Amino acid sequence: MGVAVCAAIAGGVAAQSRAPALSTDELIARHEAARGGLPALRAIHTLTMSGTMRPGGFDAQLRYKETMARPGSVRLEATLQGLTLVQAYDGTSGWQIQPFQGRKDPESVSADDAKSLEEEADFEGGLIDYRAKGSTVDNLGVTDIDGAPAYALRVSLKNGDQETYYIDPDAMLTIRVVTRQRLRGAEVFSQTDYGDYEKVDGVYFPFEVAAGPKDSTVQQRVTYDKIVANAPVDPAYFARPAGPVTAAVVPPASPVKAPHAPLPANPDKRPVVPPPAR
Repeated sequence: MGVAVCAAIAGGVAAQSRAPALSTDELIARHEAARGGLPALRAIHTLTMSGTMRPGGFDAQLRYKETMARPGSVRLEATLQGLTLVQAYDGTSGWQIQPFQGRKDPESVSADDAKSLEEEADFEGGLIDYRAKGSTVDNLGVTDIDGAPAYALRVSLKNGDQETYYIDPDAMLTIRVVTRQRLRGAEVFSQTDYGDYEKVDGVYFPFEVAAGPKDSTVQQRVTYDKIVANAPVDPAYFARPAGPVTAAVVPPASPVKAPHAPLPANPDKRPVVPPPAR
């Protein structure tokens, strides 16, 4: 037997030993424990994440901030040259301010964008308490991610979207999520990679996030320099401010669903926030 074949077999055996077969419930339980445990996760009621964003295809760095509050509110802000783009969901409806497109008044977001914002407001993500959320999970076993083994769990959300979580067998933390979503009548696949996990109030969070279309080299990158848990947040922060009632303007191209930093490649180089989500 050739050396290369022996090495390949040895590598395969090593990968399997690193990722022994586990049931869906065992995988999720180990994932919860690795993140810090369900009590620690549920003890976080607000989360403020701030850092920098470099959108794919956009030669500039923006200040980025995301704030979440239970039971289902989220607000995203991206700032460049004194202008701040906002997308928010108050637990019932979504709104946005798009100053880079010349629209400085608050306007409603589309139904697709509101759905994605609602998903983004989920603190624990799709795997945790999935039954209570009306989701189902399929265990896809062990697969290869960039030359290393990973557990794969596909979550089918009650709204029709699907999220496939890839979990590192050693750390038991999420390293990638591939999302299938229907946006503006078209099926869209996106990929988000997570890294540089650090513990905040007993829970591990990724401080590096890269997202973009699946199998694309164009990615937006967010680096968080600060994540704060349980800081006081006024509920009014998520509510739509007073202003002219404006219908949402749907961009001509379907945006990419990208957790924690939603800015797609933009040929005219003006930042535009499409729907976020996990």
